[in-house]
Amino acid sequence: MRRAFAIVAALLAVLAPAAACAAYNCSVSSPGFSAAYDPASRATNVTQTQLTITCTRSLSDASTMDWTVRANNGLNPRGGNRNRASFGRSLVNYDLYQDGGCGAQWGGNATLTGTLDFSGSLSATDTVDYWGCIPARQTGLRAGTYTDLVTMMLTYGPFSSLATGTLPVTIVTPASCQLTTAPGNIVFNYTAFGSAVNASTSYGVTCTTYLPYSMALDATSGTILGLNYTLSLPAPDATGTGVEQTFAIDGSMAAGQGGTCGSGTCTASQARTLTVTY
Repeated sequence: MRRAFAIVAALLAVLAPAAACAAYNCSVSSPGFSAAYDPASRATNVTQTQLTITCTRSLSDASTMDWTVRANNGLNPRGGNRNRASFGRSLVNYDLYQDGGCGAQWGGNATLTGTLDFSGSLSATDTVDYWGCIPARQTGLRAGTYTDLVTMMLTYGPFSSLATGTLPVTIVTPASCQLTTAPGNIVFNYTAFGSAVNASTSYGVTCTTYLPYSMALDATSGTILGLNYTLSLPAPDATGTGVEQTFAIDGSMAAGQGGTCGSGTCTASQARTLTVTY
């Protein structure tokens, strides 16, 4: 009996792996996505990309095979289906979606699914679109290249075989500045041969965090109705914070000027140009 038992056990040891072996062999890959992100933009940044599932089979396997792909939250998870790319200690939020409208997330319990059709062949490929969406108006970001690496988990075949792959994420925050609040008018209410008059207006600039920039006027003095005036920028240089920064343009007319107004009241205007350099 001991010998018979040993023979049966040996047969089971030989036969069991053959019964549990799946001939399907699959891999999942993706180029990931890269995007240039402007924090001052009011629109979500959307980038379309793809993942590819490649499989082989034996002649005895079915000609169709179901698959499921999950994605984790990358190297800097923040809970839920939330992803973040990093540049040093600075982080930018993004998420993976199954649609270009950024409505159906892909990650966590949300999966991509499909059926691979071999169509009489021993190999087959599925290419599936997904989207990287970066929410608008993220403040406090440094200018630089933010990266992340997401792991994909492919489950496939009748025995739920598992394959993994990664998708890289690159988000470049460009060095950008915008005049987000335009300056208003500087109005001098001046009386001929009267006292000096001062006036000012404000404007707002939004630049990438840590980005130095400068501001200048095309002219800092001029004459209007025979009255000389000067303009100045109290803060001509600044460093971006990722949110709007407010500045002033100050103007003055010196006292005692007669001007050229021949009637009780005269009105005139001049245009000046404000330039932001970064």
